[in-house]
Amino acid sequence: MLLRCSRFLRAAALLAGVGLGIGAPTAPAATLQTILTNGPVSNRLNVVLLSEGYTTNQLAQFLVDATNALAALVAFEPYQEYQPYLNVFAISVPSNQSGSDHPAWPSYRDTYFNSSYDLSDNLVTIPPNAVDPNYSDGQGRVDALLQTFLPACDLAMLLVNDPVPGGSGGPTAVVSRSSDASRFVHESGHTLGGLGDEYDYGYPDQTTTATEQPNTTQQTNRALLKWNAWIAPATPVPTVPQDAYPNVIGLFEGAHYQTNGWYRPKLDCLMRSYGNLPFCEVCREAMVLAFYRKLRPVDGFTPAGTNLSVTSTAPLTFSLALLQPATHRLGVQWSTNGTPVPGATNVTLTLPPAALGDGSHVVQAEVQDATLFVRNDPTNLLHQTIRWNVAVNLAQVWLDLAAWLPGGNFTFRVGGSAPRGVVIQSSTNLTSWISLATNSLAGGPFSYTNAGAANLPGQFFRAQILP
Repeated sequence: MLLRCSRFLRAAALLAGVGLGIGAPTAPAATLQTILTNGPVSNRLNVVLLSEGYTTNQLAQFLVDATNALAALVAFEPYQEYQPYLNVFAISVPSNQSGSDHPAWPSYRDTYFNSSYDLSDNLVTIPPNAVDPNYSDGQGRVDALLQTFLPACDLAMLLVNDPVPGGSGGPTAVVSRSSDASRFVHESGHTLGGLGDEYDYGYPDQTTTATEQPNTTQQTNRALLKWNAWIAPATPVPTVPQDAYPNVIGLFEGAHYQTNGWYRPKLDCLMRSYGNLPFCEVCREAMVLAFYRKLRPVDGFTPAGTNLSVTSTAPLTFSLALLQPATHRLGVQWSTNGTPVPGATNVTLTLPPAALGDGSHVVQAEVQDATLFVRNDPTNLLHQTIRWNVAVNLAQVWLDLAAWLPGGNFTFRVGGSAPRGVVIQSSTNLTSWISLATNSLAGGPFSYTNAGAANLPGQFFRAQILP
């Protein structure tokens, strides 16, 4: 309903003869700047801030405003704890005039993304992708710039150069530069976390179009509640009287612009009120899960190939590169063939192949973000398993069953694995060795007999693997 309202206002302005960007004029020069980088865009939460209503001479101010917007985001959890997961970029594109449309005044500005406030001067939006190719839409221009500069964008935010606070969610979060810090975070909750508004005023005609979101529900059965893991047994559901439970998670009536029939997790929250309030526990959890839908906790691993053939006794080293949060560390547990290796909780594991033995084995690392911000992760977004299939075929031999035979003969058995065979050698000084016989282990262990060994003082025998 909010976007339909915006389109109606814009259409009315066009009928009145106000020029609002009909057609598809040539795009002005746009540039991309990096504000914060923590790693490759392929495995980071990539935030892109775009300029709206900044003239060419004001784009330097836009970069300042974009940096301030980043500071606003990371001042709130969970952005603060997961700041190392963020890359932040700014796309500067000039508008012909500064500001935004205010139909309530009325006042209209020629801006690149055609942003407009509603009649309350609180909601500011851009036109959605237009059906008519001759209509110059806002979201289409955002999409085109992202496709050109950063297709891997996870959160697009439009900064509107206007003195009136306002914003909206949607495919692109829209926030005026004059809004307080919490507004940036609130709108990102809509766009990135899929969170709903928790206030019970503003747009009551949305009753029939409202849908359940991570922080809103029509469910009143405690056992079926999405956020039941956060509700203490002593907290009543629904939670009444509401004022008696100011700081706990429960089931508080009033959300989705409705006073009745829709419920929220907490009495107050950033998705209900702007200001210094944080996300409630349920909204914060939803945001962390949203982060992990965009990236994985393991940044890289070695060996890069996960199917290994081992024919050497040299130690095997496995290692992980992890994407670590700000103040807690991801948990690691190594295992072989499904059995945890005691004490193997570091990012590196070294194994001698002989400890595995010949045959097929599985070496794996289980990585888990055990953050206290999440209690309900039904699809294991905070967990990742890296698995190597290891086929061990070591060339190794052993000697056993040594015995004297009648007549002074000496015998022993040779076993093991030697694809090219073994040579039996003898020595009296352990320095000079004489080859006595060559044999194969293809048919299994074999016995070797040395005739007249009793007549040779201090004789030693060995089996040497042929190269």
